[in-house]
Amino acid sequence: MKISEVMEVTRLTKKAINYYEEEGLIKPCVNQENNYRDYSQSNVDELVQISVLRQLGVSVKLINDIISEPKMLKDTLEQHLISLNDEINRLGKSKNVLMSCLHSMSDPDSGILELTKQLLFLNKSLEMDERERAGFMKRELQRIFPGNFGKMFVIQYSPFLNASIDTKEKEEAWLNLVKFLDEVEGIEYPEEMKEMYENLTSQDLERIERYLAEDIKKWIGITDEELLAERKQFFETMNKMNSDSDMQSCLLKNDRIGKGLKEQMKNVGYYDKFNENLKVLCSDYYEYTNTRNEFFKSLNVKIDDKGKIEVVE
Repeated sequence: MKISEVMEVTRLTKKAINYYEEEGLIKPCVNQENNYRDYSQSNVDELVQISVLRQLGVSVKLINDIISEPKMLKDTLEQHLISLNDEINRLGKSKNVLMSCLHSMSDPDSGILELTKQLLFLNKSLEMDERERAGFMKRELQRIFPGNFGKMFVIQYSPFLNASIDTKEKEEAWLNLVKFLDEVEGIEYPEEMKEMYENLTSQDLERIERYLAEDIKKWIGITDEELLAERKQFFETMNKMNSDSDMQSCLLKNDRIGKGLKEQMKNVGYYDKFNENLKVLCSDYYEYTNTRNEFFKSLNVKIDDKGKIEVVE
């Protein structure tokens, strides 16, 4: 086959075909009388492979190895597919960062330095590996909720902080969560709450950690029969508490403190910015919180002004 025919079949230029021959990638027969190349079908097939591999970014040296060892072709293509997927993910993350920054640019008071700072921060947040993400969230939760209460918060959230960020929806949720943690101010506790939590010992925290771990495990995948048992146990405990004036007083105090804390958490955006985005990031957290919330909502109880728990009719 003449080189003009090879050019037509392979869509390669004469210069490219000659180059691949010079590099030893193809070895056409040479007519000794006129020094013309005679390209075989095998040469044409090799040139097609070379052309495709070069478009995929494979080096000439590696192509030479592949031609010498055809079994390498499949491995090379599989590796290139992995690289392409990595690049697609990287571009997707970059797109999300740019979209967030463009959204911020809608604020007329945002200067270029502030936008650059945010761009660098968001880019770093997407590049964190799982360990760094978990460490970041724990540090920020401890900052927002200082003291032993913050330590308890971290203990409760630890099982949910290592979820993989493997979808666009999760990437956006992660960015939203990072921005919230980075921007929110710390929460101030009432003095009586500070006293209550700061008096906890390391042994108390260890006991609470075990309890929370068991509680999380219990509510994830809980069955209908187990929910009925939980309901029965709740009302048995409620009856005991309602006959104990000390427990009623303690419950009333904790309820008052809890309502104040929840109001602060609501005001800083904890429920809609942190809680909802973590549900997107971690399906276990979504199941845990939703199942518990629906259960306690179904009990339809409230605490009266004397500290007794009563069913709302």
